[in-house]
Parts: sequence; structure tokens; C-alpha cells
Amino acid sequence: MATTEFTRWFLALFFISVAAFYTIRILLLQRDDGRSPVFVGEPGTLHYATHLAFRVFRIVILAVCVGRVLWPPLDGYLGTFNALWHPTIMWLGNGMLLVGFSAVIGLHFYMGKEWRSGTRTDDKTQLITSGPFAISRNPMMLCVIVAQVGLFLALPSAFTLLCLAVGLWAVVAQVNVEQRLLRKRFGVAYEAYAARTPRWLIF
Repeated sequence: MATTEFTRWFLALFFISVAAFYTIRILLLQRDDGRSPVFVGEPGTLHYATHLAFRVFRIVILAVCVGRVLWPPLDGYLGTFNALWHPTIMWLGNGMLLVGFSAVIGLHFYMGKEWRSGTRTDDKTQLITSGPFAISRNPMMLCVIVAQVGLFLALPSAFTLLCLAVGLWAVVAQVNVEQRLLRKRFGVAYEAYAARTPRWLIF
């Protein structure tokens, strides 16, 4: 029971913190650059669909996690997987969420003003190939995947399984979209980078 209650509060505070971090980050970059660092793509495109999926599910997840604190019986409507409702699994999920988001914050500091959500063909950002980006072309997305799996383990349910499935699709689809756009923007430089750096970690 103690683990369940801790996780209930942890998830609510965690996703409030995520929302606050990105809101502040976007506003500061928009102030410095003169336009939003978030580009969702044109309606009807895959780029737009992935951003819409992320945005909708972030809002729903935040609402559910806060709702569980305000009204604990909400758990009964999430399709919980009782066999996985175990302290060890839930603590593992909490840890993965914390590690994933901590790494995301670190990557944001590393990227500085070069961070974008989505990419435009007319962006003035530089291609980052050093540090974490020398190990993986998509370290930020890897961290997002870690956090997505963590959410499922912290709150094992049909709801979080659906979030995980949609989240994994959106991550892979967004990476494909951004890779095509980066090839157009940076040409030979990106091809050379892609040839020596795996998309994820080992493949």
C-alpha cells in the first residue's frame, strides 16, 4: 500500500514537473529566437500526426495521474494488471521515469539553444554530433522511450500499455521524419554522421 500511495503522488508530481519544464524551456527559447522551437509540421502529414499524438497523450497522462491523487477509485477504470502490481516493478518504473527525465534535462543543457521539437527546413540550428550524439543519433528519444516503459511499470494497466504503444509508434515515426529533413538540410555532413553513428545505440 505504501508503494502504491507513493507512486500515486510521484506520478502526479513527476508529470506536473515535466509540463512545467517544457513550458518554461519553450517560452525562454521563443523569447531568445523570436519564434517557437516547436514545429508540428503541416496538418495531414506524418510529422503533424506524431506531434498531435504526443501532445494529446501528454495531456491525458497528466490528467489521469493528477486525477488518481484527487480520486483514487480512478484506478479501477484504467484496466490495471494486478499480476504486475508489485512494489519491485512499481519502484523500477519510478526509477526509469526519474532516470529518463533526468537524462532529458541533461541533454537539454547540452544542446542549449540548438534544441528543437520537430525540425524545419529553414532552421538555423547546427548539427550536433559530439557528446551523447556521438553514441546515438537520437539520445533524447531513447530517454523518452525509457520513461514511457517506466510509466507502464509504475502503473501497470491497459491505459499505460496503450500510452506505451502509441508513444513507441510516435517516437519511431518522428525519428524517421526528422532524419529525412536533416538529410535535406545537412546533406553530405549528415550522411557521414549517420554512417558512423547508430540511430539508437547498437544498430
